[in-house]
Order: sequence, then structure tokens, then C-alpha cells
Amino acid sequence: MQVAMARGAASRKPSVLAVHSGALGDVILFGHLLRLVDAEVTLVAAGEKSRLLAGAGVVAEALDFDALPMHEVFSDAPLDQCALPALLGTHEKLVSCFGGDRSSALRMAAMCGATDAMFLPVRPSGNFRGHLLELWLDLLGLPTELIARVRPWNVPRPWRRMAAAELRKAGISPQESYLAIHPGSGSVQKCWPLERFIETAGRLGEAPRRLAVLFVLGPVEMDRWQPSATKRLTARFPVLVSPGLEVLAGALASAEAYLGNDSGVSHLAAAAGAATTVLFGPSRRKHFAPLGRAVRTIVAEELGRISVEEVLAAAGSLPEVQEYS
Repeated sequence: MQVAMARGAASRKPSVLAVHSGALGDVILFGHLLRLVDAEVTLVAAGEKSRLLAGAGVVAEALDFDALPMHEVFSDAPLDQCALPALLGTHEKLVSCFGGDRSSALRMAAMCGATDAMFLPVRPSGNFRGHLLELWLDLLGLPTELIARVRPWNVPRPWRRMAAAELRKAGISPQESYLAIHPGSGSVQKCWPLERFIETAGRLGEAPRRLAVLFVLGPVEMDRWQPSATKRLTARFPVLVSPGLEVLAGALASAEAYLGNDSGVSHLAAAAGAATTVLFGPSRRKHFAPLGRAVRTIVAEELGRISVEEVLAAAGSLPEVQEYS
């Protein structure tokens, strides 16, 4: 599928409907793809994620996946008896990471009137060795070299102001430089031990660096952790608890640097322009590493083998880009 079109005086951008029902990190990688596509994009993604990409100017319009009757894609009802086509609107092209079998995928294309459709895998298969974004670009008929054109997203000033207000409540002053740490992930196996995050944060606060540290905790951590773990952090460090994605983007865009596991928050930090260090264990960095202006990764088969000294060395070298393997 060739989405990009030649730009001339009389040309216009094609209308593209893009659909992704995945988690935050997956949708952010999808957003990088959509920014490289020369089109007017309407994104269908769940709730806050769709609004995040629209507010950051990644897409022109956003629809909430969870508010749409997406079950109609898998039904046998005639299209003229379905509500979804009118809600999706008419588009020339469909780029989708959602769907079951081929018939449901083609039904979605018919619902939005697309005569050109591409259904992208959410995970690379076989022996593919590159980044997921490179695979998507290749499937769309676009040069994989475009991955080098990934740039930080625009984080609007209102989001930064909202974040600054929440940071003041947490104990970070507007003039203070800080490192943001997200110690969680969607999977326990992808998390570096909390004790090592705490040790790293404490040592970064020592002379001569004296860098303030902000911990960010999401709903997963608040549900999974024992209250004692949260109290250990709030007793020593400023903590931002379950911020909305707009506030989180503002806080990450204003951070001097970011440290975290393989998670959606790490992808958002990189997209927001923060110098980002990500710790990878069982997940595949080569396929799913966050993309941004200054991203480095530290990789070990077992996360417990990554030492505090390695992480401090990465944090101490900011904002230089380097790679660990």
C-alpha cells in the first residue's frame, strides 16, 4: 500500500482511517508511523490514547474505540443497518492493527468506504530482525529509512502547565531539574527490582549531581503493589500517582531525563522528547525499543543482572546517546 502521495499545487492529502486497539506503547509506536504518512489521519484508539495523539498533533482527529460499536465489524448485519459506518466516516484508505479474520478486516474497510486497505501485524513474526516501525513502513510501501525522521511530539503548553501544577503538589518546584522514574510495567517480568530504582534515585540525589527524582506510578502499580511499597517512595521522593496522559506527557516533556522499564510510559517519555533510558529483559528491544531524540537501552536476559552502576553510568552520561547490550 502506497499511502504517501506526491505533493503538488493541486494535490491534497488522502483521508486515512487508522485503527489500533492496543496498549499505550503500541499506540505510540503506531503514532510514529502515522506521522510519517502523508495523509489526513483519523485515529481510532481507546479513550485517553486517542485524545493524546490528537492533542499532540500526531493525527487530525480521534475517535474513542471504547465508545464505538466495534462489535459490528464481526457481525453479519447488513452495513446499512449498522451504526458504525456513519461514526467512522468515509475514508480513502484504511490502516488497521485491529481485526480477526480476513472477512472482518475487509468488512471494516467496506464500513469506511476505503478502496485501499492494509492490515498491519501488532508483532513481528518469523525471523524479522528490525524494529516494528520498519516492518510497518515496508508493508505500506514506504522507505524503512524514514524511521530516522521520527521526531519528538508537540506537547501543548496547557499540558505542561497542568503538569507543573501537579509537580508542585508533589514537591518539584518549577525551576528544579528532575529525573522522572517509572518503576512499573504491564508485566512483573519486565520490571527491574524496585529496590534498585530506589538506590539509583538516592545516589542521583547525592553531591555533586543532586538531581531531583520524581517517581511516576500508574494504576497497575497501585493495584499490584502492597501499600508499604508506595509508602517507601512517598517517604523519600516526590511521587506522581496515576496522572492522566496529558499531565503525564507534560511532566515527561519537562523532565531533564527519564528512566524506566519496557512500558508505555517509557514510549511516551521518548515521544515527548525526554532523554530516555529503558531497561529491557525478556521483551525484544530490537522490535519494540522506544523511539525519540535520545534513547538508550540497557539489556540483560534477566533484569536482575543489570546493576545500579550501569544505570547510573547511563544517567550520568545524559544527554549523549549510547547503546548497551
